[in-house]
Amino acid sequence: MHPGGGLQCRCLAGVAVLLLLTLSGAVAGAQPWSSDSGLDELRARLDAQAAEISALRARLDQQPHGANLPASQSFNTHPLNALHHHGVANPGQSLYAPAAYAPPNVTYGRLPPASYPDCYCGPDLYRVPVVTDEPWCGCGDDVPPSLRKLNFYLDYDRGLVIRPVNPHTHPFELKFNACIQFRHTGFARDVDTFTDNAGQTFEVDNRNVFEIERGRLVFSGYAVDPRLTYFLQLDGDTDGGHGVDFFDYWWAWQFTDDFRLQFGKRKVPASRQWILTARNTRFVDRPMANDFFRPDRTVGIFGIGNMGELSRYEFMIGNGFNTTNLPNSRTDDQFAFAYSQYYDPLGDYGPQIVDWDDTPEPLVRIGHSFVYAPTAEDALGTPQGEADFLRLTDGTVLSDTGALAPGVTVSSFDLYYYSLDAAVKYRGFSLNAEFFARWIQEIDADGPIPVADLFQRGYYVEGGYFLVPRKLDVNFRYSQIDGLFGNSSEYAAGANWFPLETYNLKLSIDATVLDGSPLNNTGSNVLLGDDGLLIRTQVQAFY
Repeated sequence: MHPGGGLQCRCLAGVAVLLLLTLSGAVAGAQPWSSDSGLDELRARLDAQAAEISALRARLDQQPHGANLPASQSFNTHPLNALHHHGVANPGQSLYAPAAYAPPNVTYGRLPPASYPDCYCGPDLYRVPVVTDEPWCGCGDDVPPSLRKLNFYLDYDRGLVIRPVNPHTHPFELKFNACIQFRHTGFARDVDTFTDNAGQTFEVDNRNVFEIERGRLVFSGYAVDPRLTYFLQLDGDTDGGHGVDFFDYWWAWQFTDDFRLQFGKRKVPASRQWILTARNTRFVDRPMANDFFRPDRTVGIFGIGNMGELSRYEFMIGNGFNTTNLPNSRTDDQFAFAYSQYYDPLGDYGPQIVDWDDTPEPLVRIGHSFVYAPTAEDALGTPQGEADFLRLTDGTVLSDTGALAPGVTVSSFDLYYYSLDAAVKYRGFSLNAEFFARWIQEIDADGPIPVADLFQRGYYVEGGYFLVPRKLDVNFRYSQIDGLFGNSSEYAAGANWFPLETYNLKLSIDATVLDGSPLNNTGSNVLLGDDGLLIRTQVQAFY
């Protein structure tokens, strides 16, 4: 109860005692309360109550507004919830918070408890509206003549958020996130060199380095209208010469609760592990087979939607299969098309592939992805820059001169890609796998080649178990790549420790045996021709 309310209650209690005692004496026909001794006793009680009231008033006058709020008290600071519980007449116009936390440029005053009783929460405890267009309530002696209006407030919701008090009046929101992966990589080679199908020889080096693999800042929110959202991700790492890339950036329009369109640059939706954010991988990084077959980023139009509550799909029309940082002058005039979908038949699988929540009932996810990406040569009959991503299963870049025949350069081809994925988790156990198939057809070159079509396939299987829920898990993985020009494989084991029992801070270590890598990926530290033991240790933090 508010102190002022307590004083009034004590006065009323004294009067009530007097009336009851007088009435009781009259009914009983007794005379003691008419005697001097009875009146003296009553006066003494009233004087004691008056003294107590005076002491409480003195205590109240000595304390500033909002002082000495109990630290243990909790407050509902969400504007809509606060208004709902406290009866303010105009939802969206007021944000309630403890007066002790009110910003210095916000004043507050007092209304009688009888007018707004819900504003008073107990002795030395009250709520004040930090922002309001409504009648003022709080604690103090006078209602201030003017109020300073706060249109936005700072919050934390899986990131630092600047939010409007009234989204209809000020439709703008901005969220900040950051992620960093600090990594040590050690590689011990079993071979000294590697020669590809084009006859090029490369050295295979031992490695022992510290690096920042992913240092990212993310800005997201909405503007103009809550349905008009935006996303900007900046990425810097030591592999990229310590530079910063505009990694993903798009704006989107939410047509319905189940469908939105994005316009900009982002991942081509193909391969479940590729769509999964890098901070949610089971190991330090993704499987070798996934990195060999997956696409990259491109600029285009992306549709994202739900089919009921347990199925989600994405489609894309974009510049290419892998045109992440290419200027338009190095891309061809052909669009790429992609589609990916998954279904959770037993309930929402969630964002993690590991069983972070120690699910009491089994959860299953099944999905598939498809891409069609034709590539064309330029006016002079030479391959465009976007053709440089595709490799044979021994690691040779398909567009390199001599890749398929001595002195011959492939200039164009059509790519078809399909993957099938499945995952399950239950009581700390989890298992996920994916199969990849890639058809390279209509291959055109500036000379005769022995094949006009190529087929490549691969897969990975990985699983794990939480030895200590939300604290420590162990994992294993096997992946393989196979095709006309050779095959390669990967064996891996690792563990993750979550020291604060939150997924936002993770310490990881894994050991991988590589049997001739056909890819060159500085992001996962698996480089062309790697044959030997790779050990990675990483600290990852997300805010």
